[in-house]
Amino acid sequence: MESQLNLLLDIYDSAQHCTIPDFNQYALNKFKNVLQFDSAVIVDFSAVQQQKFIIQSIHLHDAPVEKMLDRPKAIGTESLNRNGALSSRDFVLKKALAERGNSVIANLTEGVSDPDVLDYCRKYETAHSLTFVSSQPTTHTVPTIALWRAVRTNAYSEKDAHAANMLLPHIFQAKRINGRLNLFSSPEADGSSTALATHDGCLHFVDPEVIRLIQLEWKEWTPPLLPRLLIDSLRQNNEMMFVGTAIQVKASVQGNVICMTITEKHSQPMPLSMAEYRAARLAAEGLTYKEIARQLAISPATIRNQLHSAYRKLGVPNKTALRNALSELA
Repeated sequence: MESQLNLLLDIYDSAQHCTIPDFNQYALNKFKNVLQFDSAVIVDFSAVQQQKFIIQSIHLHDAPVEKMLDRPKAIGTESLNRNGALSSRDFVLKKALAERGNSVIANLTEGVSDPDVLDYCRKYETAHSLTFVSSQPTTHTVPTIALWRAVRTNAYSEKDAHAANMLLPHIFQAKRINGRLNLFSSPEADGSSTALATHDGCLHFVDPEVIRLIQLEWKEWTPPLLPRLLIDSLRQNNEMMFVGTAIQVKASVQGNVICMTITEKHSQPMPLSMAEYRAARLAAEGLTYKEIARQLAISPATIRNQLHSAYRKLGVPNKTALRNALSELA
């Protein structure tokens, strides 16, 4: 009992100091000593009744991301009915969702009759699972942990399930603390939403507003992997900025996390002064500071200040983005 208490104190302490991916990894490594698993996932599923049941954010531990990408191919479409029950070929998750707060253990080598699901389990060496869905009320998400064992003879026991029931709720609670601390320490502009992701674009923290904003730009997109065009744009741009037709994304690297501030682009009054607009329009046409100054009969220093102000107000990093932003204001 004392060792478990020390474990929980350690987990809550790390939640206050770690980045989101570092905390997830640290917590699972600590719990592995108690619950004995080969791989795991911490995942938030969407939970809107009469809508598709999809992954919103995910952290994989010693498992390839392809395991989650292939899941829809094996499981098919999942959805919640009016009563909040899950319609799915994943019988383990269905039971865990119906029995929130209680671990569901399953032998996936013998208890699976669906050939597609069985092939999926074999492909990713998943012989036994322990699945736990948080019983704490959340808004439109289902926080879930699945622990997997690869060896057929190494089944989970009721003793394992009891230990998981006692310990795993603390991961969710500490994870919420960690997420809030990381979110509040991230820069966020008025009217914007924040998302946190790994460097390869796997979302760690996301709210429904972020999903709505990204789908304004990419209507068919679903989490947890960010659109490839967005990730590539952020990587190739020194300012880590993306300006699309519907949204604008500013990003920064914080340790192992990419913090993104996403803002919807609205039709609005001209944000620039007339002097800033004149200078910006000429700069977008390719003129230099001196050429603009000569044409407007203003000093180059004044033009430089006006352009710096225009770039800042429009949130653009270069002349190409400036040209696009001005065309939308016209």
